[in-house]
Amino acid sequence: MASGPSERVRRTGAARLAAPAFLLPFIIFWSSLDRTIVLPIVPVVAEDLDSTVLAAGMAVTSHAVAYSVLQLVWGPLSTRWGRVKVLWVSTAIAGAANVLNALVPSMATFTVARTVSGGAFAATFAAVLTYLADTLPPERRHAAMSNLAAASAIGLAGGSLVSATLDQWIDWRWTYAGFGVVTLALVPVIAHLPAAGDHRGEDVVAQLREIVRSRWILTIYGLVALEGFMFIGVLNFLPVAMQQSGGSVLVSGFVTGVFGVSVVVVSQAMKLVVHRVAPARLFAIAGGVGVGAFAVVWWRIEPTTVLVSATLVGAAWALAHTTLQTWIASAGARARALGMTFFSITLMLGGAAGSAAGSFAAGHAGFPALFAVSTGLAAALGVLAASSRARYGEREVDSVTVR
Repeated sequence: MASGPSERVRRTGAARLAAPAFLLPFIIFWSSLDRTIVLPIVPVVAEDLDSTVLAAGMAVTSHAVAYSVLQLVWGPLSTRWGRVKVLWVSTAIAGAANVLNALVPSMATFTVARTVSGGAFAATFAAVLTYLADTLPPERRHAAMSNLAAASAIGLAGGSLVSATLDQWIDWRWTYAGFGVVTLALVPVIAHLPAAGDHRGEDVVAQLREIVRSRWILTIYGLVALEGFMFIGVLNFLPVAMQQSGGSVLVSGFVTGVFGVSVVVVSQAMKLVVHRVAPARLFAIAGGVGVGAFAVVWWRIEPTTVLVSATLVGAAWALAHTTLQTWIASAGARARALGMTFFSITLMLGGAAGSAAGSFAAGHAGFPALFAVSTGLAAALGVLAASSRARYGEREVDSVTVR
């Protein structure tokens, strides 16, 4: 019997949802939720499990550590298994870990489950970046990277909001149960992604040698570490700076949301002009916006200037990070699996260094000095990235295109 119009519409809709152009940004969004969904309910979890807020906070820390370290495992596995298998296996592990979060009897098991989830989702960003670099021609990559930036920002900003809202109505365990079930439901959909070529048996040593010998790859790593220091690490302490200057906890909570909205707006607007603006110019604009972001809070720390700063940091991040992602996809074409992995790790290390600087500033009344240094670093990022990208010559090896 022939399918009716409504059946064909349903099939077409399902096919679009499973297409890489939609599914890959959604995976990034979903994995980003996992990083922030716990933050508003840390005290609630601690009380329910008869533990301390400090112990619950360690679960957040262990998740972050696993997210950083386990990328060193998933990168080499991507060269053996291929991108799609790494994505569905890691997603399955993360889903199981989040279901376990809903069933844990103690803080120790909660921490273990959060650590496993962080380690599993460590595979996601690098694998998605590598998949897109493998399957898209250079002229389509920047738009795809803009979508990933928007998806990540929405996930990071929305995780806390969703969790805090649900906590008003349901037990925190149901939040994790629902998140875990949806994560597991994604596994068969991810497993049916078109293959990004046959990458099994890629030589890990050869990729490492390519990375070490490429001045462009190493330059990009240096720039992304600098970016992570300012736009992740220092950004995290803008709410603390606001509170220390007399701002309320409620208002300081808007900082992440304002940052996320800015990233979404700017990253999507970039898709309209990216083919007409040289990457070097985008870097220069990002540096200028970054200078403004930190100069305003160097001048004065108050709720208005902090929210303006967060907005400008979001814009600078969208401009710089999507351009860096597109650049590493080209410069690291011969070492994509490990190249993307170290790109992500370098970003996290830069963010960790920025957070350490922010923590020191918070304890020593040093935020004006930190923002002064960050203003100079933003200028340096703009100059170095723009000049380096202008000197870079496009070089691309043949890639498999999935249609």
